[in-house]
Amino acid sequence: MLSDVAFRTELANLRRENERVNQRLGQLSRLSRRVSSSLDLSVALQDIVNSACDLTGARYGALGMFDESGRIETFVTYGLTADERRRLGDLPRGLGLLGLLQHEPRLLRIADLSKHPRSVGFPQHHPPMKSFLGVPLMLGETSLGNLYLTEKMDAEEFTPEDEDALVLFASHAALAINNAKQYGALEEERRRLESLVRLSPVGVLIIEAGTRRIITANREAERILGSRYRQGEVIEDHDLFSAPARGTADLGDEPPIYRALVRGEMVRAVEIMQETADGHTILTVVSAAPIYDEHDEIVAAVSIIQDISALEEVEKMKSEFLGVISHELRTPLTVIKGSAATVLSSGHPYDEREAGEFFRIIDEQADRMRDLINNLLDVTRIDAGSLSVNPEPLDITDSLEEAHAIFVESGYHQEIEINAPPEPVMVHADRRRIVQALNNLLSNAGKYSAETAGITITVEQDDESATVHVSDQGRGIASASLPHIFKKYYQVRGEQNGNSLGSGLGLAICKGIVEAHGGRIWATSAGEGQGSTFSFTLPSAEGAHFRRLADVTRRSYHTGAVAASGSKTKILVVDDEPQVLRYVQSALSRAGYKPIVTADPAEVIGIVELEEPQLVLLDLIFPDGDGFEALAQLRASSGVPVICLTARDGESDIVRALRLGADDYVTKPFAPTELVARIEASLRRRVLVDQMEVRAPFEHEDLRIDFAAQRVSVSGEEVDLTPTEYKLLHELAVNAGRVLTHDQILHRVWGAEYAGESHLIRAIVRNLRRKIGDDARNPRFIFTVTHVGYRMSQPERS
Repeated sequence: MLSDVAFRTELANLRRENERVNQRLGQLSRLSRRVSSSLDLSVALQDIVNSACDLTGARYGALGMFDESGRIETFVTYGLTADERRRLGDLPRGLGLLGLLQHEPRLLRIADLSKHPRSVGFPQHHPPMKSFLGVPLMLGETSLGNLYLTEKMDAEEFTPEDEDALVLFASHAALAINNAKQYGALEEERRRLESLVRLSPVGVLIIEAGTRRIITANREAERILGSRYRQGEVIEDHDLFSAPARGTADLGDEPPIYRALVRGEMVRAVEIMQETADGHTILTVVSAAPIYDEHDEIVAAVSIIQDISALEEVEKMKSEFLGVISHELRTPLTVIKGSAATVLSSGHPYDEREAGEFFRIIDEQADRMRDLINNLLDVTRIDAGSLSVNPEPLDITDSLEEAHAIFVESGYHQEIEINAPPEPVMVHADRRRIVQALNNLLSNAGKYSAETAGITITVEQDDESATVHVSDQGRGIASASLPHIFKKYYQVRGEQNGNSLGSGLGLAICKGIVEAHGGRIWATSAGEGQGSTFSFTLPSAEGAHFRRLADVTRRSYHTGAVAASGSKTKILVVDDEPQVLRYVQSALSRAGYKPIVTADPAEVIGIVELEEPQLVLLDLIFPDGDGFEALAQLRASSGVPVICLTARDGESDIVRALRLGADDYVTKPFAPTELVARIEASLRRRVLVDQMEVRAPFEHEDLRIDFAAQRVSVSGEEVDLTPTEYKLLHELAVNAGRVLTHDQILHRVWGAEYAGESHLIRAIVRNLRRKIGDDARNPRFIFTVTHVGYRMSQPERS
């Protein structure tokens, strides 16, 4: 039996142990609440590893979280300096003890790591450590990751009590990780839904029942209804779509969303004339529905508002077009019928000359009907993106002469003057289609010009394209009509009686033909009575070299080009207008591309780095950003082709965009066929610049440049070059033996606007020499020509 002194001593010891256990439990409880308080996964992971070290007294700690395949996808550390963490590397390779815990999720406590048989695989710069404590983070039967603790600061090794506390803590930590992951997934889904609503091409408005406060109003709703319908605003009952409904007399004066809020009715597809913020009146289709809570009480109402004024305008244009087409078809049909009836009903036989005249009239009018029907078919093909063109090298002047002959045979009397270079102007085009486009333009010029007025055709050529200008001295085009003349159904009215001339299809067909070749067409006019000039471009062709290159292009490129990996060509679309994003996204998807869309120009650089698109379509007008600034930043970091897709059509804007590095400039509105053709042309130019499969590999000593694959190797080892480094090496290699001046290199690699900035070249050449093992003091490949430029040694000949 214990003595009184021994009893009191034992009791004191028990009290101290109980106090120590209570302190440990209290610490465990506080730390568990701490790690459960954050729903941000990255914060929660760092809190977990920090708290585990606090709980056990570990000097160093780490947490590895697994992906679905069981590999470590996130690795968080504690106790390391920034430099130590950097030198440690990103993710463990799963060797040694860490690999053991990954594949066998169980608690592991080791007094001396050096004596354990799996004590291998730690990084070279890992801090020295002896004691180790590892525990899996289990959620039921699923392992979310592992906690690794090393070097207990106040003892030689971790204790069983540390082990028990860490096991309890790990169960709380696993719940905290799961909660944070679920919250993150919900937040991602919420952001995705918010983005879909915000960018929806129809207006979405949600109003709270009791307060009439706007819970949600997307951009399209604000555009249609005005700024007072922003989120958070309170709307009076009498202000809810105050304009009366059209063709819905049974609704009285109560607008759809009011009926949904007050009466709980669902209203579908009501036409309402709505006055916009800028004073215009547009036709909208409105639907509304109530939202109920669990007690079947109305808590809000949602309204969908769609602007259909554009559809109404299209319907109006279609009606006018059908009227014109009916007239265009009836006129020759009446003449044919009349001529045939005259011959058949005659009481006496006509002589050969008289009968031949009637048959000539019938033949001419039948041709007129055939041409009109062919035009209708071509417009349908253009809309479907299936207009057939078979490009080949041809002299554009031959096509001009052929179109001239057809113009004269058609009965026009205007003199045509052709100004073209004396040498052949070779283009890559479909002869039949180009003659058709030229014939339409000449007929258009003849139709709107006096018989005594002349028509001039001018041809210009540069390295990339040939440009044809068809100028007349006719009545000109009003500035208000210029943006619309290439639209289908659009007709310029006659100045005398307001009647239209022609079916309104000719210029739309010209546009489709030119864009199918990757060209661009436009019109200029000083105004009514001042004449007009219609211009279009076609890609240049340069003899046999071009034919080889074009053949390669046809093999390596098609609409929605499929890369070697089998993935679709990615195109990034940057525009803050939801309708435009949807319109372009749909057009690109139908053409076989993979569109990536964003409304924020600030996201462009990050998306380009992450997704690596092959082309960017960039708007230049944003409410909270500058498209020109985004273009400049993109050009500073990437060589991806950029097409500006914008409503800004001023000459200064076009010049500024092209100088900043844009590859092309398309003004709104535009047709899908035009957009796809421009994209094809830009991507083709990229193929041509890269000279895929045309040039044989460059080989000199142990340096090899494979132009087709864009790969550089030294002694069989591939060299990792940046796009700019490769482009500079490419220019030197294809001009091997010749000296390229600093300005020549700057112009070809960076662009003309970088003239004089030779320091850029020196920096890239230094990097190139280092990567390909070339010594500037004793060069083998790249030679400096002092104060002039650089040259590359001639490749070896077999």
